[in-house]
Amino acid sequence: MKDQIVKAMNWRYAVKAYDKDKKVSKEDLETILEVGRLAPSSFGIEAWKFLVIENPELREKIKGAAYGQTQVTDASYLIVVTQRTDIRENIARELVERTAKATGKSPEDLAEFNKMISGSIQSRTDDQLLAWARSQTYIALGAMVEAAALLGVDASSMEGFNPAEVDKILGLKEKNLASVTLFEVGYRSNEDGYATRAKVRRPFSEVVEFIK
Repeated sequence: MKDQIVKAMNWRYAVKAYDKDKKVSKEDLETILEVGRLAPSSFGIEAWKFLVIENPELREKIKGAAYGQTQVTDASYLIVVTQRTDIRENIARELVERTAKATGKSPEDLAEFNKMISGSIQSRTDDQLLAWARSQTYIALGAMVEAAALLGVDASSMEGFNPAEVDKILGLKEKNLASVTLFEVGYRSNEDGYATRAKVRRPFSEVVEFIK
């Protein structure tokens, strides 16, 4: 298994050109999204939502907001990874309700848990809460990228787009959401020159230090 994981991560790269005629199965897509759903998050707040954009017209508009990058329209699926913007108002209550349901306890039984979560949230400024939620989405994104690689599915994630424009296209402000990254899954085109480029990474000894 360990060799399989490392091999998959060496195989993957940020695809620049997708094969429009080769489609990822719905089953593989849902597996990738399920891994994102199950990804860890601080306190278990899950301050994210993944929007699978199936409407071709919307994908064209988002492509415009992404400065014409063809991955947006050519990949099998476009997923907009968003963050919640209503953390102060709703996250603690929702988390307590989910926890109570999953554990068979009442919300009253979780009063101390609620106090801890609410206290942490209320101690932060609005900007700190948004930055916190944004950082959480990258944990889920990383998990989905790895899941795709293990399935032999290509993927790319991009911050090179106008978030305000994408938010407007999808009406995200009204949904208490904000776009963070665009995540595409599909299969690489034979014409993508990046597929054969050497992977450039710092050596293990430079990235990892064991402190005794």
